[in-house]
Amino acid sequence: MEKKTTPIAKVDDLVIHYETRDGVVEAVNGVSFEILPADTFGLVGETGAGKTTIALAMMGLLPYPPTHIIRGKVEIDGEDIAKKSKNDMRAIRGKKVSMIFQDPMTALNPVVGIGDQIAEVILLHERCTKEEAQKKALDMLQMVGIRPERYKDYPHQLSGGMKQRVVIAIALACNPELLIADEPTTALDVTIQAQVLDMIKDLRDRFGTALMLITHDLGIVADICNKCAVVYAGEIVEIGTVEDIFDRPQHPYTLGLFASIPSLDKDVERLQPVKGQIIDPTDLPPYCSFCDRCDRCTEQCRAADPKLVEVSPGHFVKCIFARKEAD
Repeated sequence: MEKKTTPIAKVDDLVIHYETRDGVVEAVNGVSFEILPADTFGLVGETGAGKTTIALAMMGLLPYPPTHIIRGKVEIDGEDIAKKSKNDMRAIRGKKVSMIFQDPMTALNPVVGIGDQIAEVILLHERCTKEEAQKKALDMLQMVGIRPERYKDYPHQLSGGMKQRVVIAIALACNPELLIADEPTTALDVTIQAQVLDMIKDLRDRFGTALMLITHDLGIVADICNKCAVVYAGEIVEIGTVEDIFDRPQHPYTLGLFASIPSLDKDVERLQPVKGQIIDPTDLPPYCSFCDRCDRCTEQCRAADPKLVEVSPGHFVKCIFARKEAD
């Protein structure tokens, strides 16, 4: 059987606003990227950069109101999900694309046993009996390291790490083509974080699932991903392979993120944080959004909003100082 070479997911010039009483929040501003079957794609940025909004748009789960897709589209397997009905989207979610939500405490139904929550997804997407679904749910629990006798336990009877394992089991129960993991280790302690990440990598390889990992931890991206996009103020400011981003970063924000990471190779008294605060998404300027925090900012930066420039094949940077790399 031939492997697919067309994108599983494609986001094209996506613009999303939240219309609130306090003003219009410009959450996502012209984001474009695609995810191929073999990709593990990292989406990196500060809290409030718009990463989760992009993921929810890909799942068709944006709350309306207050959310409005102003421009652009999201395609899953070549199909525009904006044109799909709610029933069509139920068939897509869980089967073609699944999501591990950021907080396992709120992602599970508190009044339904964990095993039944996994079996429910299987019954929805696969032609099988209730008994067959329960058996597969038991297999999924074992696969994520939870003993079968805990099948009837409720979420409040589990630790945070075990809840996250259940959420992962639900997401992978029907072998989706794309798994979106929204900061899957944020609510967990360091030891459990490592275990959960190892499990995600193992299951990704076992099922052959493409992965989109949303995080603010560049170490996780280096460990897991082969492609990466750096997001700031709802825009992709740099995108390329992990080697491009880590070995040849060019955008001042990307460089600032790396400068603020502790290193065992350098003896420094103080780290260099990115100065200032993330920009207010209700009051974005008509020029470069990072301008007021950038040490290289000039009058030219305030004259217009820069476009993404391809500095090497597949490596794009949104900065007027971006330069093409030597062959």
